[in-house]
Amino acid sequence: MKHFSHPHALELSEVQETNEIICSGCENKLSGISYKCTKPNCKFTLHKSCFELPRKIQHNSHPNHPLTLYPSLPERDSIYFGCNACGEEPKAFVYECLECNFSLHTNCAISWAETVTREDHQHSLTLQYQWPFPIDDYVHLFCKVCDGLCNDSNWLYYCADCKFSTHLKCATLKREDGSSLENEEEEEEENMTNEQRLMMATIKAQGQQARLNFQAQMAYMNAQTITNMWRSSHRY
Repeated sequence: MKHFSHPHALELSEVQETNEIICSGCENKLSGISYKCTKPNCKFTLHKSCFELPRKIQHNSHPNHPLTLYPSLPERDSIYFGCNACGEEPKAFVYECLECNFSLHTNCAISWAETVTREDHQHSLTLQYQWPFPIDDYVHLFCKVCDGLCNDSNWLYYCADCKFSTHLKCATLKREDGSSLENEEEEEEENMTNEQRLMMATIKAQGQQARLNFQAQMAYMNAQTITNMWRSSHRY
């Protein structure tokens, strides 16, 4: 059996998960029914689902043109910025619109649900193909799961009512510290002084490390305030 992405014939094979074989189409681990190259020294192998991917698709994120399946990134005349969904550079199969310099990992093209629900948020999160604010507004969104900065060039999950955002891969994950996200942002801002609000506005574009530094600075300022109050109350 032939596949357009490979010069040799392929045959059906049963792969055990313990074999740790990587699919040549999506770069994920293989298990179960797959297709492998019939040449003894060729390691080309595909999931059955990757073998059956359509050569052209119409995707909601790029409605004006169909996307064509390529075995690897094709050459282009313009600068390449990575997969439009996740921002990472595809190393294997990729769906492309060369006219628009638009590309998607095969997994990104078929895997992300239009909506997801979280136990710690009252509304469903909607998959956003475009940044939910005008770019000129310079709005910065932090992922509510990992605290990292969301990229305005990539997809995200978003609740417009609450301005609640997550990265694609974080949407169904729990926070590492296990804390609740309900009203977290509002409570933080209510407890801020004007000086702290100004500091937050200054560093908000700098990502997770800046956020952690800011929280440490807030803790230091609060500790100083408590210390000064204690000293004032113990003066003779």
